[in-house]
Amino acid sequence: MGKVQPMVSESAGDWFEAIISAQPEGVGLNERNRDTFNEAFEYFTSGSYDLAYTGFSELASQGSSICQYYLGLMYSSGMGVLQDFCKAHMWLNIASSQGHKKARKHLDTLTHNMTADQIADAQKRARKWVSNQRRDADDLSNHQDETETRAG
Repeated sequence: MGKVQPMVSESAGDWFEAIISAQPEGVGLNERNRDTFNEAFEYFTSGSYDLAYTGFSELASQGSSICQYYLGLMYSSGMGVLQDFCKAHMWLNIASSQGHKKARKHLDTLTHNMTADQIADAQKRARKWVSNQRRDADDLSNHQDETETRAG
């Protein structure tokens, strides 16, 4: 009987990156949301993409570049979601803008399968998403400042 060899795949690098990113000081993750990431990543690797999507979406909206990257992968391949190159491009673009190198690599590959109009639409969506996140953060900050001023 032959010896069982470990499976080698492109996702091995993703696994290592995910482990590093799941540390408290990891990209876009902290102690509070690390458990959500670990659970979502476990769902992702087991093929339960709908459950992975829920966790990744929550953390992506909080600015986690690795979760934005995984959402981009899911949309580009149609894993648990309808395949949508514009949404994939949007999430990969956002993650890439935060320095996520694998997102940049996948983004470059994805653009070869998209029309100029699709790319423009995806870029517009990414700018709008980032703008909304900044506005929401500013609104929260202003609200906290007002609350502190009243309390002080």
